[in-house]
Amino acid sequence: MNIGVLLPRNRQQASPAVARALATLEALAHTPDGMTLAELSRTLGEAKSSLLNVLRTLEDGGFVSRNPETKRYHLGPQLLVLSAAYARQSSLLREFYALAPDIARELGETVQLAVLRGRFVLYVAKQEGTQWVRLASEVGTLLPAHATSLGKCLLAWLDEAALDALLAGIKLEQLTPYTITDLAQLKTELATVRARGYAVDRGETLEEVRCVGAPIHDASGRVVAAMSISVPSSRFDGQREQELIEAIRAAAATLSAHLGYREPEYRRPLTGSAS
Repeated sequence: MNIGVLLPRNRQQASPAVARALATLEALAHTPDGMTLAELSRTLGEAKSSLLNVLRTLEDGGFVSRNPETKRYHLGPQLLVLSAAYARQSSLLREFYALAPDIARELGETVQLAVLRGRFVLYVAKQEGTQWVRLASEVGTLLPAHATSLGKCLLAWLDEAALDALLAGIKLEQLTPYTITDLAQLKTELATVRARGYAVDRGETLEEVRCVGAPIHDASGRVVAAMSISVPSSRFDGQREQELIEAIRAAAATLSAHLGYREPEYRRPLTGSAS
């Protein structure tokens, strides 16, 4: 599914060459077969001459590579170095991979982690389940936030002004017949997500897949990511749904605590009996 290229934020204020380089990497990241100079020029709305200078610099640094036969550009191996460094330095990813294997093994289902990128969710980590039939997704995938349980968690904790600015003038994509495409209905759904502390995707991204997600808070209380468990619809009956909801909420709470988050007293369950 082609959802377009995410250009750098505040592009008008950025260095033109840096903005072109970032936009070029974004475009190549979402084109598995690579792109020619002409295709990049059309996609980014930039002159070939300007892009050629950027591509030569990126190629010299190993950030892109060019197939001499097809003349198509692809992402280069140096990005793996940066990716590995990010994974080592990110406490969020470290904590996810400390928790996710046990969850995936116990439930047999795929566990994923995503962050908000504009109005899309970016999948940044994944732990495969043990079931024969499981979700086929990839780290680095971008999907419209409104259509996923992860995205609904991330959108639900934005303040109203930020949400309105993010979605202003946007036509919400319909990925399946069940995707919410009406803004008022989406806001109602997000209010429900925030009130109950989790989100459910009932075939809104893929008709045959169900997902439950919960938010991840950092030490300041800000929602910085979301975790989800994804299952085929054939394994998602009422009892299983409740089991997965409890599991993802517990996992998200544990990961949040490891990031330094302390849940407010008024949200903690009461213990003991009233006298």
